[in-house]
Amino acid sequence: MSPKSTPNKRGESNIEASRFAPGFANLAGSRENALALAIALHEGMPATLTMPAGEIVSIPPLLTAMSWKDVRMALMLARDALQRYGIVHPTGAQLHASLCAGEAATSNGRVVGFRGVLRMRAEGLNWGRIAAERFLRPEGTIRRASKAPPEFACA
Repeated sequence: MSPKSTPNKRGESNIEASRFAPGFANLAGSRENALALAIALHEGMPATLTMPAGEIVSIPPLLTAMSWKDVRMALMLARDALQRYGIVHPTGAQLHASLCAGEAATSNGRVVGFRGVLRMRAEGLNWGRIAAERFLRPEGTIRRASKAPPEFACA
């Protein structure tokens, strides 16, 4: 193998992420955002994404580096949690809430609480338990939005 064909760690990340990240373009707002988010999760680094409406969203590293399998699973579960409420093209606040925990307004004005896929994983829940959370609705997690949704912090 020549030195040219031996990718560095970042090159390997880009290649692996490019295999599945485009499938999460709707979730992340663009193919570029999906790729950046996947790499950041894999490397345990923060991700700063610019959503289509110009909204900037920061996803902090709630976990250390994740395997590619875990990155894919986290993105799938976040996407599924949003789709449960009819959110296919999330805003930055909605994406942040689904990954990190928080509340987000749906298109019909309901405010929905999310436990956050990454937060639950950081708390030690396995993927099966996190997936089951999609079907649980604790009391008080849905209410009507009275104003614009609040800013979300994932700390």
